[in-house]
Formats: sequence, C-alpha cells, structure tokens
Amino acid sequence: MTKPACILDTIKQVMADATTTRPDASNQTRVLSTNAVTKQLGVTARTVRFYSEIGIVTPLRRGTTRLFTPDQVRRLKLARDLRSLGMDIKTVIQILDTIEKSEPVAEKLPALTEMFSEHSRDLLRQEEEIRQQYYATAKLAETLFNQCKPA
Repeated sequence: MTKPACILDTIKQVMADATTTRPDASNQTRVLSTNAVTKQLGVTARTVRFYSEIGIVTPLRRGTTRLFTPDQVRRLKLARDLRSLGMDIKTVIQILDTIEKSEPVAEKLPALTEMFSEHSRDLLRQEEEIRQQYYATAKLAETLFNQCKPA
C-alpha cells in the first residue's frame, strides 16, 4: 500500500497540474502508451482502460492506441493509490474532481478533509463488522472442534 506522504505528494502534483496551463504540443510529445503506463504504475491494462472508460482520464488516441500525458499518468497514479486505501470508484472520482476544481487550494481542503474523514469512518464500520464476523467464526470453529473430540 502506498504511504500517506506519497499520496499527499501526488495530490499536490495533480492540483498543480490542474492550475498550470501547459501547451498541448509539449504535453503530446511526452505521451505514454497503455503498456508504458501499466509498467510505470504496476496496474493492468484492463485497469487503465476501465479508468479511461469511466472518465478518470481521457487519453489521446492514435488509431486504437491510448496515449497518456504525464498529467494523466499522475491522475491515474492517484486513482490507483486511493483505491489501495479501499476507496470506492465514486469517492475516487469525487476526490479527483475536487482536486481539479479551479478554486484556490485552501477552498478545496475542507471538502477533501471531509471525504477522507468519511472514508475513515467507513473503514471503522467495516473493521467492526469484520471483528464480529471473526468472533462468530471462531466460536463456530471452537464448537465444531469440541464436537469432534472423542468422548
């Protein structure tokens, strides 16, 4: 799993990408194919295609080949990292959209903080459910084991 500091760095980079206007020509000269992106990010081609299909990135096209700018690769990296934290796709898209809004960073932070806080609360609820499932399963195993012992 990606460390929080690395995710924060990527968030800052994606925010900078959203506020920096780069000429299209310079962006297109440094594009990466799907295969190059998969190797760089350690994800499958299917994942990259899926993220493209749902609008996380809109790659350039040369025939059937998808080409990704460095900005798009950073956005894919952040999506991958947020998913590694257990976030659902809907939340990932909300976070990416919030990061890329054209408002000042200080105005984005409360919304981002709330999204991460809500995810933390969701994880705590899941942890409690898993704990209850564990205890029920352990009790069943103990009961079955005791029934298997010779009398």
